[in-house]
Amino acid sequence: MKKFAFIIFALFLSGYAIAQNAVRFTQISTKGNPIIFLPHIGCSSEMWKDIAAHFQKTNAVYLADFAGFNGETPIKADFTENYVNDVRQFIKKNNLKHIVLVGQNYGGFIAVKTASDKSLKFKAIIASDFYPNLSMVLSPNITSEQLEQMKAGIRKGTLEMEAEAFAATQKQTAEMMNFTKKEDVARFVQWQAKSDRNTLAETLCEQFGTDLRPVLKDNKIPMLVFTTWFFAKTYKNMPISEADKKLKEMYGETPNLTHAITEDARDFMANDQPEWFITELDKFLKNLKVGK
Repeated sequence: MKKFAFIIFALFLSGYAIAQNAVRFTQISTKGNPIIFLPHIGCSSEMWKDIAAHFQKTNAVYLADFAGFNGETPIKADFTENYVNDVRQFIKKNNLKHIVLVGQNYGGFIAVKTASDKSLKFKAIIASDFYPNLSMVLSPNITSEQLEQMKAGIRKGTLEMEAEAFAATQKQTAEMMNFTKKEDVARFVQWQAKSDRNTLAETLCEQFGTDLRPVLKDNKIPMLVFTTWFFAKTYKNMPISEADKKLKEMYGETPNLTHAITEDARDFMANDQPEWFITELDKFLKNLKVGK
């Protein structure tokens, strides 16, 4: 009995996992209002380790890993719907209140959809490299036919590519778009290689095929969005003064919205500039009313 109690205590100290059907949650701290970190497509919750380490001093921190990503057992269909439902059920089961949801890109997409359940008590939504209608990033006037062609191309390319070519493509994407540091690129490539290809393709298609602007039109939850202007500055020579106009086009009249913009990080801003990310997030959360 003593041995069993010791094992339970050891698991508690090191963080423990709570499995759902589509999402595995790992709790790494217990005191304070809850913060749930959600990963991008094909990524491990490890992507949030630096940010989570900061907040575990003051908050009950949970890391979420999605089925089909980084070696997690995949589910068969309705990926986004199942992830959202599992996060909601986890919140309800554990009676969590004053919740902060933090998500990278697809994780931000899941956060916004999760928070649309008005019966849950959210303090804030934090989204990094997130756009309510992702297809607008590629083409502001994309047609439904073009969107379906694009999704067909995503499925074909993701499912049919040989492992070596797939890894090379992921490495190129990570170096150009996602990270500055080589170690982050290497981890990303490993996470993608261990992910279920069908899950990678379908989650991206589900995100491209969804417009969350109607959901955000009447948003009542304080929301902070991290955006990088690195690519606009580097490849289009656009000054950061143009950022507000561009983001207004993307977000429309979304209320209760704050933007944090950097010129010096790639898409995974929490990894490229963790100190800046933490400073901006700390400032935002401290300005909120307790329990809002």
